[in-house]
Amino acid sequence: MGKVTMKMLHDLFVASPIVALFLCLAVGYALGKIRVGRFRLGGMPGTLFAAILLGQAGVEVDDNIKTMFFALFIYSLGYVSGPQFFRSLGRSTLDHVHLAVFSSIVIFVTVWSLAQVLDLDKGTAAGLLAGATTESASVGTAGETLAHMDIDAEQKSSLIANITVTYAITYLFGFTLVVFFTSAIAPRLLGINLKEAAREYERQLGGTESDLEPGQETAIRPVLVRVYRVLNPEAISTTLGEFAGRYGDGAHIQQVTRSGRQQHLAPELTLARGDRVTLVGRREGIVPAGKFLGEETANVEDLDFVSESRDVVVTHKALVGTTLDDARQLVDPEMHRGVFATNLSRLGRNIVIRPRTRLQAGDVLTLYGPAENVEKSARAIGYSIHQGHGVDYIYLGFGIIVGILIGMITVPIAGASVALHTGGGCLISGLIFGWARSKRPYFGSLPTATAIHLRDFGLAMFIASVGLSAGPDAMVVLREQGVMLPILALTLVSVTLLSSLYYAKHVLKMDAVVICGALAGILTCTPALNAIVAEAGSESPVIGYTVPYAIANVLLTLLGPVIVLTV
Repeated sequence: MGKVTMKMLHDLFVASPIVALFLCLAVGYALGKIRVGRFRLGGMPGTLFAAILLGQAGVEVDDNIKTMFFALFIYSLGYVSGPQFFRSLGRSTLDHVHLAVFSSIVIFVTVWSLAQVLDLDKGTAAGLLAGATTESASVGTAGETLAHMDIDAEQKSSLIANITVTYAITYLFGFTLVVFFTSAIAPRLLGINLKEAAREYERQLGGTESDLEPGQETAIRPVLVRVYRVLNPEAISTTLGEFAGRYGDGAHIQQVTRSGRQQHLAPELTLARGDRVTLVGRREGIVPAGKFLGEETANVEDLDFVSESRDVVVTHKALVGTTLDDARQLVDPEMHRGVFATNLSRLGRNIVIRPRTRLQAGDVLTLYGPAENVEKSARAIGYSIHQGHGVDYIYLGFGIIVGILIGMITVPIAGASVALHTGGGCLISGLIFGWARSKRPYFGSLPTATAIHLRDFGLAMFIASVGLSAGPDAMVVLREQGVMLPILALTLVSVTLLSSLYYAKHVLKMDAVVICGALAGILTCTPALNAIVAEAGSESPVIGYTVPYAIANVLLTLLGPVIVLTV
C-alpha cells in the first residue's frame, strides 16, 4: 500500500477502530471465497490475512472488545459441541473417542518435541498447533494464557504476534495437506478404491432407495399418502391385522371410511367392498398394497388425515448405539404406526438412512406421518426441535458469566497460580450448558443455527482483533521464520495423520471408509470431509467424522494453554 493510502486508513481507524474490524471481516470473507482449483482459503484465515495487512496502518483495538468476542465464540463452540461431546463418551463410539484422544496426544508430543529441538518460542509453538491442525480456537486460549503470564510486556506482545503470524502461515499448508492426504493419500495407504469401498460399506449397512450424488435428493418422495377404494375380491373380508402381517412396515392403513363414516381402527376390523382406505408408506410398499386393495381414488371427502414432519433429537438410552432396524422394533408399534424416518443428520451433516446405520446420541431424525403418532414417536426417541423458539438471553447471559467466573479460579501448581481464564472457563460452561439444554429442552433455547452464527461471528471478530494488533510485528516474524513455518506445518500434519491412520487400522480395526472421515475429524477440517465425500461419491465417511470432530474441538482448544505452559 502507498504511504498516502496507509495514512488515510490510519486516520480512519483512529477515528473509529470498529471500522477496521468490520473491514477485516468483509475483505477477509471475500478473500476466503476465492477458489484456486479445489482449494479455497475460507473466511477465518482470510479475515486474519486481511487483518494483518490492514494492521500495517497501526490500529489500536480495545482488549475488552477482543475478550467479549472471544467469550461469545468459545461459549457458542462449547454449546454446539456439548451434547455430542458428552454423549459420544459411550460404548458405541468408543473407538472414535479413542482415536481422537490418541491423535491429540500425538499432536502435543510432536509440537513439544519440535519446540525443544528447534528452540521454538511459546508463541510460535502455539501458533503451529492452531494453524497446522486448523483449530482456530487455540489462537485465543494460547494468547490469553500468554497475556496473563508474568513476563516483560514487550516480550509478551512479541510472543502473541508470533502466535498470529505462525497460525496464518501454517494454516495454509496444514489445511492443504489435510485435504489432499485424507481424500487421495489415505485411501491408497489403506489399499482401497474410496468410491468402491464406500459402496461396499453402504451395502453392509443395508439397501436404500437410490444411490445419489452428494447434495442430491430424489424428486420422487419416499413417503406417500394415497387413498384406495376396496374392490379386489381378495382384499374384501381381510382384517387390518392380516393386512399388517402381509405388508409390514412398508404400508400402513391410517383411515377406513365406510358409507361416509370413519371406522375405528382395530386389528379385527374387516375390509368391505367400497371402503375408502388411506394408506401411508414408502413407495415400494404402497404400490403393491394399493394393487391388492383395488383402485386409487381422488375422492377424499370425509377424510381428515393430518400429517406432520418433525425433527427429533435422539436421546433415549435404549436407542443409542442400535441400528435403525432394531430401533424401530424397540418402539411400541402402535406409537410409530404410519411414521417414517425421512432424514438423519449428525452435527449438521446428512447421513443416508440405511437399515443397519447405527444411531448416536444427538442425531437428528426427521419423522413424517400422522401428527398424533409423530408426537408419540418423538417422545419415545428423545425430544422435538421447535424451530420457532427464539434465543433465551437469560440462559445465554448466565452461561457466559459462569464461564468467566470459572476462568477466574486459580489453582497453585508447582508454585505458580494456574487458571483457565475466559477461554477455558467459557468452553467448559458452554459444554455444560449445551448438554443441560439437550437433556431438558424446556428452557435455555438457543437454536443451533443461531449458536453457529454466534460462534463464527465471535471468532471472526476476535481473529480480526488479534490480526490488527499483530500487524506491525508480522513482517519481522515472516523475515525470521517464514521459510521454516511451512516445513513445521507439513511435519506436524504428516506425523499426526500417518500415526492415526495406522493406529485406527491395526489397533482399533476401524473400517477404511470410516477412517478417512475420522482423519478429517481429528484435525477439525470440514473442507477435508467435503473432499472425501466428493471423492467417495457417498456421505458414508461422515459416520467417521462427527465424534472425532467433537472431541478434537475440545481437546485441541485446551492444548493451546498446555503448549504455552510447557514449552
